[in-house]
Amino acid sequence: MKRILAFSFLLLIAVFSLAPAEVPASAPAEVPASAPAEVPGADQSPLAMTIEEAVNLALENNYSYRISQEEVKQYRSRVWQNLGFLPTLSVSGYKNLKEKLQTFEFPSMVPGEPGQKITIDFTKNYEFTFQLVQPVFTGGKIAHAFRNAQLDLELAKERERNARADTVLQVKRSFYGILVLRELLQAQQEAQQLAENNLATVRVRYDQGMASQYDLLRAELAVSLIKPELLKVENQLRLSILGLKNMLLIPENREIEIKGELGLTNFSSQLDSLVQSSLNLRSEIKQLRLEQKKTNNLLKMTFAQFLPDFSIVASTSYRSDLFKFTHKNWENYYTINLAVSFPIFTGMKRSAQVGEMYVLRRILDLNLKQLKEGTRLEVESKLFTIQQEYESIQMGMKNMESAREGVRIAELSYQEGMITILELNSSYNELTRAKVAYLQALYNHNIAIAELEKITGINLNGGIS
Repeated sequence: MKRILAFSFLLLIAVFSLAPAEVPASAPAEVPASAPAEVPGADQSPLAMTIEEAVNLALENNYSYRISQEEVKQYRSRVWQNLGFLPTLSVSGYKNLKEKLQTFEFPSMVPGEPGQKITIDFTKNYEFTFQLVQPVFTGGKIAHAFRNAQLDLELAKERERNARADTVLQVKRSFYGILVLRELLQAQQEAQQLAENNLATVRVRYDQGMASQYDLLRAELAVSLIKPELLKVENQLRLSILGLKNMLLIPENREIEIKGELGLTNFSSQLDSLVQSSLNLRSEIKQLRLEQKKTNNLLKMTFAQFLPDFSIVASTSYRSDLFKFTHKNWENYYTINLAVSFPIFTGMKRSAQVGEMYVLRRILDLNLKQLKEGTRLEVESKLFTIQQEYESIQMGMKNMESAREGVRIAELSYQEGMITILELNSSYNELTRAKVAYLQALYNHNIAIAELEKITGINLNGGIS
């Protein structure tokens, strides 16, 4: 028995020595004592930021991504909680506070004499018991529970990867939106400058008697109509920058300088290769496959409930009337037993659990098929959008050049009296519309590439130039 206890202690020490020390991956770096703290509102230069820097900062500060990282640590600890195939060792003890001794009456050896009563104490005041339980056979319940704990860890890692991809996509949408709004603001400012220049020209012509009052009113109206659109774009740009600051956990009073321009990628990947990559690498599909494996293990665990469980239970006890650790003061005894547990009737619970696992497995199969079909359509839609917006960008650049030339000709024609003020204003509006359409197509092109990168799990080299 002493050998069994010694072996158990050594086994437990070996398990604890193999357990990895948990070091938080996202623990903040220590700040040197001499480094001054950053005071909000202090005079600071604008924080220059590229798309790569914005993504890295978001991955450091984004709450959803940090939560997913902590969940990985949680499920890593849960794996160690499911080492059910290892023995368990426990100690218990008690002190006898009060007892009633058992009395035995023995008949007298002399006829006619009363019997003799004897009080015997079968208990001890102190007793300690060490118990070792080693599972031998559980029908696979312990092994499948451990595998499911490992699958939960894989699921947590996959959710972390998906949260990282979501964070990157959100940052790109916000960053690209700011770049587009910045260009759109510049386009509105150019349109306002054209309208103001035209108003000055018409006012001079009106003073000279070469333009009518109607032309002057139309020129003033054109300037007035541009100002609300300009204020709207400025407000949208301000809100977008605030949204990006909130996403990156940057104080609102800290100015940031967005660097970069939206690039144009001549995308030439094949549909079949993209679909195959998305089916193999898309995080949602990998998570469903892991859930299927978990369900299969749960089904095997449910079937294992119809089998008996065997375990070895070894215990040793020490008893004494005095709490003194002296030689021969404690009596000891031990037992080694083979324990068997076999549920005969559980009220149809096990059969119902088997049916539930079969239904859950069919549900996951249907969800996986639906997601695969949706992924194929989504990849095809994104690829079509990328190609369509690429053509729209090429056409938009030509339209802007034509619109600029049209404005130049319209201004000359108006000065010569060949066209009306309405036609001149129409040329200004066409130039603004051409710029807006070009910027919208450029934004859609880059966002479609970013979304396709998330679905396929590969870098398509799109985005910022």
